[in-house]
Amino acid sequence: MNNPPALVLSVFMFFSALLFFTHASYFLGYKEFYIALDSLYLFTSLSVYPLYYCYVRMLTRDVKINYRNVWHFAPAAVLATILSVIMYYSSQEDKMVYYREVLIYQNRETIFMGGNVSLMAVVFFISRIVFAFQVIIYLVSGYRLASQYDDRLLQFYSNLQNRQLIWVRLLSLVFLFTSITSSTVNVIGRGFFLDHPEMLIIPSGLFSVLLFLIGYQGSIQQFTVKDVEEESEETDSLPQLTTTRELLKDLILDLMVKEELFRMPDLRITLLCKKLNTNRTYISSIINEEFGESFNGFINRYRVEYAKKLMKDNPACDYSLDYLASESGFGSASSFIRAFKQIEGITPGKFLKG
Repeated sequence: MNNPPALVLSVFMFFSALLFFTHASYFLGYKEFYIALDSLYLFTSLSVYPLYYCYVRMLTRDVKINYRNVWHFAPAAVLATILSVIMYYSSQEDKMVYYREVLIYQNRETIFMGGNVSLMAVVFFISRIVFAFQVIIYLVSGYRLASQYDDRLLQFYSNLQNRQLIWVRLLSLVFLFTSITSSTVNVIGRGFFLDHPEMLIIPSGLFSVLLFLIGYQGSIQQFTVKDVEEESEETDSLPQLTTTRELLKDLILDLMVKEELFRMPDLRITLLCKKLNTNRTYISSIINEEFGESFNGFINRYRVEYAKKLMKDNPACDYSLDYLASESGFGSASSFIRAFKQIEGITPGKFLKG
């Protein structure tokens, strides 16, 4: 497949839809139908967060689908299979006791009742413990992967628009908060929502919005780690120059000061590599260690200085922010304002007034 992340996202959305379907059958009161779906509920509920994590990996680390990640779904598969087998050998009466005492009221005493009811209760409560760990582990891990990926982009690109995964970090935090809240309420038991059905709108609404945002952002996220790796391969094979770091530092400064390379829109470190005929790792280390900043910060500092010069040379400031951004090499006025404020501590507008 040409777009592996889209495939994983599609599977995630499909499993989420199945999970909502099982929830709907439960709260609509279709007891026997839900009992038949309970193993499916368990499997999907323990697969959604691993799938979300695998999707984030496809955006940030894995160039292609890594089938070794299938172990993340082992708890879901094992527990769902065990529950299915127990259900198969259980009487209708045992299933109804399980439905009422465990699924509705989450009565932990059922663990000691003996027979199949106890076995089903044990599987259920183990699955809830696994779920609680999954929420924290996979959402925090997804957040960290997105953060590391965004930090890596700073070493490659001068313009980060449509490349960063800030939305993944934000949604992971919101997802974490809502999931913990939902899990806390879930400890009370589903009976709470059966007695107060109007309260279902809160968790249902929150998760519906979150899933929509994940699906929407994922559908428009075209840039992934695969693009980074492909560009990296172009220059990583170049040799490391035998010239001194000081000389290479001067050559980089010449490209900025004399050629004003920073004014190129969407300037990438790979262009510097080709111009200086050396690999990305070497140039990146020089910029990081000699100038004390990332490639992105290094280029934006020159762009901001150039924009300041334009504003000083034209006190009346007939230039629009879009013009200043374009002339300085920024991809948009918003990225120009953001970088200017980050470097100067004030917006371009306040700079002109000051």
